[in-house]
Amino acid sequence: MKDIKILAIGAVLTMGLASCGDDYFDVEMDQNKTSETAFSSVKDVKNGMIGAYYALGNYRFYGRNVVAIGDMCSDISTADPSSGHFVMLNTYQVTDTDGELEDTWNYGYKVIDRCVRTINGAQKLLEAGVTEDEEYSISSYLSQCYALRALATFTLTNLFGLPYQPGGANTQLGIILIKDKPYTNTDEVHRSTVAECYEQVLSDIAKAKELYTDEGEMNGSAQFYFNLAAIYALEARVNLFMGNYEAAKEAAQNAIDERDSEGVEAAKYGAMWKSNAISDEDILTITKTSDDNLSANSLNTLYGSYGGKVAANVNALFDKEDVRAEVLDYTQYKYIGLTGDKAVSNIPIFRVSEMYLILAECEARLGNIEEAKEAVFFTAQRNATIEDAESLPSEQAELLSFINDESVREFYLEGHRWFDARRQGLKITVASTKKDFDIAKFVFPIPADEINAGFGTEQNNGWEDNLPQ
Repeated sequence: MKDIKILAIGAVLTMGLASCGDDYFDVEMDQNKTSETAFSSVKDVKNGMIGAYYALGNYRFYGRNVVAIGDMCSDISTADPSSGHFVMLNTYQVTDTDGELEDTWNYGYKVIDRCVRTINGAQKLLEAGVTEDEEYSISSYLSQCYALRALATFTLTNLFGLPYQPGGANTQLGIILIKDKPYTNTDEVHRSTVAECYEQVLSDIAKAKELYTDEGEMNGSAQFYFNLAAIYALEARVNLFMGNYEAAKEAAQNAIDERDSEGVEAAKYGAMWKSNAISDEDILTITKTSDDNLSANSLNTLYGSYGGKVAANVNALFDKEDVRAEVLDYTQYKYIGLTGDKAVSNIPIFRVSEMYLILAECEARLGNIEEAKEAVFFTAQRNATIEDAESLPSEQAELLSFINDESVREFYLEGHRWFDARRQGLKITVASTKKDFDIAKFVFPIPADEINAGFGTEQNNGWEDNLPQ
């Protein structure tokens, strides 16, 4: 593949994992040290894992692009034409040379590639023989690499492949899977089916759970890493997308139990967006610091000085007594930054509230209405006018509609809406048209540079035919 370089991951990293997203990290990573010699110690394995986290948190992947696409390409955000940032994606003037899409593809694969190299290096160390303590540490790093590869594979599959169809064969093309060994820049490659991609994701999640050990030796809070609750949270999200509602429900409950948090009470909800401290809502978050020098490349700037806004239809979903409306009122966006550095905010990947909303949707789809109402009340009670679960809708269709709206109220600007609308086959109104857009039929093109490299990557043929009209 053209854009998957042979990355050296033996560089000694002295900074903690808490400053994800720096551009200068790639200078350290892309050295001439071969992958065969990159792993000679447990520290090398840890550094390789950290390299994968850095790619994940880079603004070109989950540190901005994935989250921005999830809202800007849906019906709940609008870009400012005068700024030029994410305008083409927001208005669906999409091309196969779009810079944000190309960066997202490349950095998603950086995550995957670094995980594969780290996994291979760790396995060679284990085969050579290590101490019991070293084996414990390596197991922890391997668990996180499998989880990171699962998250990146799942994300890229949903961006560049058509949605998974529960009960279907899912032979539509997904992405290029990297399983046992990294590709070189001369290897012939082909895209796997969406079914195969999801199978790989579930396999990696199972491996991450199997290898999981206490994350105590990692720097900072457990929520900065793929802790066990986060692995279950990913499992819940993936199974929800597959329509495996019983499995999604079980995994969501496991994530809630492992996180062992009652979430953030309404009085503290607004404050959680003004700090980069871990909150009781966080399961896994990308944390940012002033040292990241994000400036123009932050979500804060996209929704701040670059003029991105929450669409008017979102405001209409809030009752005036909803504490989440207060956040919207005083900022118009969630990423308001720190005092003295407006570009710095954490970016949540999994929150406790998502697990309760997954529980709610699964219970509702399974016909367990009372259980669904209890689950969705976890977030719905942030509207002070909703005093108990009994006041929520009791008809299945109406309740599912409420859960969808509740997801928008809870997660606007956190990158969920585009993915949720596609998996449910919702028709939405996007910035480029007033007509209903069948978003489930649309898929982004594979970047032209990847296709033109000539190593066999197949394009999403006819993707232009399903642009909004």
